[in-house]
Amino acid sequence: MKKQIYLLVSLLILVGCSKPAQAPTTLPAEQESLPVVEATQAPAAEPEPAPAQEEPAKSLDLTQLWSYGLTSKRTGEPIIAEGGEHQLDEKLVALGFNLIVDKNGNILSPRAVPLHGGEKLILIDTYQDDHNTREYAHIYTIMAPIRDTLLYHFEETSKEEWLAITAVLTLNNIKTEDAPEVNGRSVLSTEQVYDYVASGNAEGSPIMRYLEEAGLELKCLAFQDFDFTNPEGANHCTEHNLAVNSGIKLP
Repeated sequence: MKKQIYLLVSLLILVGCSKPAQAPTTLPAEQESLPVVEATQAPAAEPEPAPAQEEPAKSLDLTQLWSYGLTSKRTGEPIIAEGGEHQLDEKLVALGFNLIVDKNGNILSPRAVPLHGGEKLILIDTYQDDHNTREYAHIYTIMAPIRDTLLYHFEETSKEEWLAITAVLTLNNIKTEDAPEVNGRSVLSTEQVYDYVASGNAEGSPIMRYLEEAGLELKCLAFQDFDFTNPEGANHCTEHNLAVNSGIKLP
């Protein structure tokens, strides 16, 4: 009997030792407080900046011109406009073999009205027998650069350059008399008109009057048998004692 009890107890002990141990369901307190470290990746390389691209050329910004917005009192049309610059090509200048065309290509006959903008000088094969036609083209070659400089290129033109461009006017005693006062109603001389625009407070009226009268007075000196009486009945050549058809003096 004792031997059977002993065998039963031994069997129970063996069964208890063979039972697998179970993992604890909770972490020890000291492990719960440890921070969780996540796997990290190496920082990605920054993309190289794209190569700089050249800005496209900007079109002419007429709002930056001193005289933007000027309108002709005679026609009511803008004085400054795209395509209004004459850009005289001196290689085309050949006295007697030139004509003037408007912006649409129509040939212009000699006239007293000033340049409006967009007119061009063209070179032809046939010599022009008409005196006034030849002189009309000649006066264009004088006034177109003056007009372009004053209206389109003033900021890049020094006073010395301005006086050189207008030397023909001075030689012919055109626009050499200074106005007693310089304001929006003045009849300005060549030097005064430069200083007036350079002041930064210029109005358009005396500028356009300067250009219109300078061109007209050249025509007074150059044209033959031409009626300079305007629609109001005034004759600028007579009123200013200009020697009609006396010829234009050149430097």
